[in-house]
Amino acid sequence: MSGRGAVAVVLALGLLARLAYVWRPLDHRLAASWRQSDYTQVTRNFWRDGLDILHPRIDWRGDAPGYAEMELPLLPWVAAAIDRVAGYHEQTLRALAAVCGTLGLVVFWGLARRLLPAGGRLVALAAFAANPLLVYLSTAMQPEALAVLAALLAVGCLWRFDREERWAWLVAAAAAAALAILAKATSVYLGLVIAWVLLRRMGLRALVAPRVWGCALLAVVPGAAWYWWAHRFWLRWGLSLGVSNESHWIGLDMLFPPRFLIGILKWETIGVLTPIGWVLAAGALARLRDEGTRLALVWYGAVWVFYLAAARTTGDDWAFYYHSASVAPACLLMGAGFVALRTWPRTSAALVAGTLAALVAVNALLVHRRDGREDLRAMRECALAFVPLVPPDAKIVVDGGTMHDEYGLPVAHNASTLFAWMDRKGFNYGSEELSVATLDGIAARGGRYWIAGPGELDRGGLRAAVEARYRLVARCPAGYALYDLASRP
Repeated sequence: MSGRGAVAVVLALGLLARLAYVWRPLDHRLAASWRQSDYTQVTRNFWRDGLDILHPRIDWRGDAPGYAEMELPLLPWVAAAIDRVAGYHEQTLRALAAVCGTLGLVVFWGLARRLLPAGGRLVALAAFAANPLLVYLSTAMQPEALAVLAALLAVGCLWRFDREERWAWLVAAAAAAALAILAKATSVYLGLVIAWVLLRRMGLRALVAPRVWGCALLAVVPGAAWYWWAHRFWLRWGLSLGVSNESHWIGLDMLFPPRFLIGILKWETIGVLTPIGWVLAAGALARLRDEGTRLALVWYGAVWVFYLAAARTTGDDWAFYYHSASVAPACLLMGAGFVALRTWPRTSAALVAGTLAALVAVNALLVHRRDGREDLRAMRECALAFVPLVPPDAKIVVDGGTMHDEYGLPVAHNASTLFAWMDRKGFNYGSEELSVATLDGIAARGGRYWIAGPGELDRGGLRAAVEARYRLVARCPAGYALYDLASRP
C-alpha cells in the first residue's frame, strides 16, 4: 500500500471510530455521567429559556435562578441554536463533539506532516486516530474535543510563526489559544509552549516587544474576562461545575507519599501512551536536535506542569478526560521515537504494533466500562418510572455525593444525572449531611420530592424517622424510593 493509501485508511478508520456512537441519547452508557448530564441541562435551558450565552443555567439550582460558574458554554449554545431550528435532540451535542473530534484528526495530520518525517508522521497519526480518550470524547457531551482541536490549531500556527516569522501566525496562535482556554480552562498550559517558542526565537527581546504583549493579551484576556464573569455566579449563588467548588491544586499534604503520581501515570499509561508506547516515546530523546521533536517534548512537558499543579484533580480515577490534553504531543513523540529507532526495523515495528494493539484494546475496555454501567442502568430505569409521579414544576431532592476528598478538602458534590434524566429542577445535598433536619430545611426552600438512593435510609436509624414523617410515593426494585416531603404518611 502506498503512503497516501495508508494515510487514507488511517484517517477513515479514525473518522469511523469518532462517529460510531454519535446517535446515542443521554442514557446509562456514560463514563463521565455528571459532566455530560450538566452539559445536557445547560443545552436544554438555552433551548427553552433563551440563547443568552452569558448566563448558562443548570437544573440542580435549589432556589436560585440556576446560573452556574463554568467554561464558556460554546457547544451547548450552538447545540441549542440548532435545536431551535431543527427541534430538540440530545444527540446534537454529540454531533458537535464529533465534528470537533474529526477536525482535530485532520488538523493533527497536518501538524504531524510538518513536524515529522514520513514514517514517523504515519505512526503518530495512527496512534492519534486510535487513542481511546479521543475516540470516547468525540461523542461525549463535554468540551474536551473542542479544547483539543483549538490547542492543535494554536500549536500549528505557532509552528508556522516559528518557521516563517510572520506575525499573522502568532496572532492566529494566540486566538486559537484563547478559544482553547475558553473551552476548557486547563488549556492555560499553552502559555508555556508559546513562551518557549518566543524566547527561543527572539530571546529576551520577546519580553519587551509590543506585538508579543498584544498577542499575550489576545490569548489571555478573553478567558480571564469570562472566568471572572462566571465566578460571580459562584460568589452569589454557590453554583459551579467543578471550578470553585473543587480542590484542584497540589499541596504539601500530598507529597509524602506522592500517591497522586500513580493516578496521573495511570491515565497517561492506560489512555495516552500505553506501556509499550512509553518505550517508543523515549526513543524520541535521540532526536532532540530536531526542532519538531523539541516542540513536541516542550508541549508534553507543559501539559505535565498543569497535571502536577492540579494534582488533586488530574490524579483522581474519574479525571481520565483531563488527560486528553497530552495525547497530541505524546503521539508526536511516539512518531519521533519510531524515526529514531528505524535502524532497528524489527524492534521499531514491534513497538508500533504493540502500541497500536494496546490502544485498540483500551478502546474496547473503555466502551465496555461505559456501556456496562448496571448501576446507572438501574438508576435511569427508576428515574423514568418516577417521572410521571413528579409534576414538571415540582423540585426534586437528590444526594449529591461526598463533600470532601481523602485529605478533608471540599469537592464538588452536585450529582446531576437524575436531574437530566427526569428533566426536573431541584436540590442537591452532601452525603455527609443527610438527616431529617436537612430534608426539612430543603422542603422549606421548595424541595418537594426526595429520591432516596439504595442504602440511604439505613444510615443511623434514618428509616424510621423518614417513614414516620414523609409520605412514600413509590419504590423501585433497584432500591430507590420516592418520598413527598410536603405530606405526611
